[in-house]
Amino acid sequence: MAHPLELAEPNVIDEDLIRNCITTVEEMSIPEEKKKEMKTETELHDIKALSFSFQNILRIDNLNGLYSLVKLQLDNNIIEKIENIEHLVNLEWLDLSFNNIQQIQGLETLTKLTDLSLFNNRIEELKNLNMLKDLNCLSIGNNLIRDVVHAITYLRPFRKLKMLNMAGNPCHKDPEYYMRIIAHLRDIVYVDYRLVDPEKVQAAREQYQEELFEVLEEEKRQAEQEKKEEEDNARLEMLAEANLSGVDTLLKDMLDEDAEQSKLGHLSFWLEIIDEIQHEFKGMSKDYIEATLQENKAKYAEKQRFEEALKGSRAQSDQDSISLVSKFDAKKKKLMRQLEDLREEETIKKLRELQDANTELNDDLLELELRQMEADDQIISDFERRYGDLVTLFVEAASNGFFAKVRDLENAFHTRAMTMSTEELEHFAAGQLEDVTEEAQIFLSDKDIVFASLNASHDSHLGVLDGLEDVIVTKERKMYSTLVSDARSESHSRDRQRITEIATVTARNNKEIEELIVQEQEGGYR
Repeated sequence: MAHPLELAEPNVIDEDLIRNCITTVEEMSIPEEKKKEMKTETELHDIKALSFSFQNILRIDNLNGLYSLVKLQLDNNIIEKIENIEHLVNLEWLDLSFNNIQQIQGLETLTKLTDLSLFNNRIEELKNLNMLKDLNCLSIGNNLIRDVVHAITYLRPFRKLKMLNMAGNPCHKDPEYYMRIIAHLRDIVYVDYRLVDPEKVQAAREQYQEELFEVLEEEKRQAEQEKKEEEDNARLEMLAEANLSGVDTLLKDMLDEDAEQSKLGHLSFWLEIIDEIQHEFKGMSKDYIEATLQENKAKYAEKQRFEEALKGSRAQSDQDSISLVSKFDAKKKKLMRQLEDLREEETIKKLRELQDANTELNDDLLELELRQMEADDQIISDFERRYGDLVTLFVEAASNGFFAKVRDLENAFHTRAMTMSTEELEHFAAGQLEDVTEEAQIFLSDKDIVFASLNASHDSHLGVLDGLEDVIVTKERKMYSTLVSDARSESHSRDRQRITEIATVTARNNKEIEELIVQEQEGGYR
């Protein structure tokens, strides 16, 4: 049977409808005059609540600009899809009950939602609500949800969920429906509009004790995994900040990008010497990373020292400038109080003296700024030298230290692999190898292919190594260059701005004085 509203022409949301549907966040009685004023005078971006109930709306649209919206009622319409509300990020209360919605979607950005009603729709599954961590009340009754186990498993992570209504769904007929919900949803207070009985909760948890134990164990495992992922991500960020990205995985990357690994795996000793080089590399990379992270602290401290020195120097210069301007303003105010008691010749003389003082102010401010420019340049140059020394140490530790050691490690590995391969080929030729697969026999039967594969592998390893060294050294030098360049650009920009400000202030002063002189000469001041 068709929805009663479906028999009429669908309504389109426009500004007139929006204004007509303005309401208040809290349910309250508003005088008609106040209601009319609210609907006509409120700016769209200031609207807090809208009620589109029973408006025969088919499509959610044209809600752009309603960024302050906290409450939105779209119940009792013929809406088929949740859409075009992702920008309403301040929404806390959303009612989409009594519509024709089949799927939960389009709510991912509404992270402030606390109250959501999807009652009496055609929804078959709970999904796409993961981002709504603050959800306190969810009404999803009278839909087509069949699996209560899936529903409660999905809702269990919502720790702020206190009220849940799923009555009227097919799953509501499950004899274990209520007990499962109160057993698994730890923080639930109301189920289907009924206050949860603590005694029943205890009984439900005992009834599903084994099941809950497994759930808790899985949640514990997931929490540990998430914690590890967070720690891994934090470490990756720390390495990236210190320009060490890829250092800890260098050997793995060398092996992963080596197309010869599958062939060389036929050598009986190959996995053994791979394990050995991995063990040596692990210690080598760990020592280098720890030492470089300590050096990175020195670079950070140097940047902090530079910023503080620049800030302190400019603060003193600014204070001196303010003092000069204040002295001039005081002199100007004093003269203005004396003008009525002075004759015309004396007045003009005093105003000319004030002009001279303004010119002197301009010169003094420019002199201060020139000294500050020189101070900035000295502070930046000192920073460039000291930070440059740290960058040089970093590059030397990378190129002549870590990467040189890894290159030696790879060369020694290759030499050993060549020696062991020669011995293995001799044993193979003499029929002294046991349990050799057919593929290994084909590979070992051609000495030139084996050595070519070893050399190609070695070249591949060195290529990856050289590539990472180039990336890290180039990036370090570029970051240093950009840091100094940005500091000088900021200083030059500040200088230009201050000179413009000085010119503006003194020009304004001079204009005011000239106007007073003209006024005095024309006899207009007295």
